[in-house]
Amino acid sequence: MKIFLKILIGFVPAFLAFALTQPWWFLAYGGAFIWFGITGLRNILQSVLVGGGLRRSPLLKWNDHISWERISDSLFFTGFSVPLLEILVKTVILDRGFGVNTANHPVLLYAFMALANGVYLVSHNLYRGLPRAAVYGNFFRSILSIPIAVGINAAAGGTLRLAGVSGIDDVLQRWAAIISKAASDLVAGVIEGAADRAQNISMRYRDYRNRLALLFDTYTKLELLFPETPVMEIITSPERFMHSDTPGARDLKRLIIVCALDMLYFWMYQPRAHSAFRSLLDELSDDERQILVRSQFILLRRRSISRMVIDGILGGDFARALAFYLDRTPEYLRMLSRRRDVEIPAEWKNAAR
Repeated sequence: MKIFLKILIGFVPAFLAFALTQPWWFLAYGGAFIWFGITGLRNILQSVLVGGGLRRSPLLKWNDHISWERISDSLFFTGFSVPLLEILVKTVILDRGFGVNTANHPVLLYAFMALANGVYLVSHNLYRGLPRAAVYGNFFRSILSIPIAVGINAAAGGTLRLAGVSGIDDVLQRWAAIISKAASDLVAGVIEGAADRAQNISMRYRDYRNRLALLFDTYTKLELLFPETPVMEIITSPERFMHSDTPGARDLKRLIIVCALDMLYFWMYQPRAHSAFRSLLDELSDDERQILVRSQFILLRRRSISRMVIDGILGGDFARALAFYLDRTPEYLRMLSRRRDVEIPAEWKNAAR
């Protein structure tokens, strides 16, 4: 209900601004829908692409990374920008006040509209409490949109001339606010998309780093429990050590399993986990990479892990978690088996098929 009300409240001033100023029925009644369509489509495409796009996990639908709350906020505030740009800036100040329009000064028109939109973006972004980097980035995006808006205006004018349309200057003047809006959102999609992608990768990198630290700490403790055994031998034959009577060995095995399950979950469900994991592997030393990748093959201990899940390691509602583990582990381990910089025993590869 809150999302619906935000969109409705933002839509009303947008619709009235076009309905009361546009002589052409299409823009009068459809201008607000076009305006909202530009904002909504940009937000949706941005969310989908920065979350993984076509290369996302098979467990995620295209809309799983879309924040409808964020989209409703964008639509709410963009609705109030229509009276600002369409009526006050384009019509009252520029056209009637200074005689500036698309016919005589298109660059000046789109520059002033972009600056006005930039000031509006900064004001409502500060009001919403967004990070200052995002606030000033949105103002910068308005500046970058000026040549794009001028280019769209010129391309539209050329197309209309080839089509033999009369009154081209009047047509472009009617569409000036929407052209400026489209240019601004195009730049926003690139800038904000890159920022969101980097943030997703940074968060996944932090997730993996936390689990990696726990994993290395666990193997360090195993080396202390079995000082005469190299860590690679512990990884290659974990059951030989995990079933020993040495105090703490089984608890350390559980920690390795928990780390592997977490990394399986990251890979399958978290946005940009694939990019972060590959970057992390490339940064590790050869020994660290061997430990990380080989440790994931403890997921082949299906009976032990299934028992842990049933006993409540992931909570009382274990059915979906158990199904997820059993169904997705082979795919995950096959992916790891394809790493050429890690030596995987042949029996492990066969077991993961």
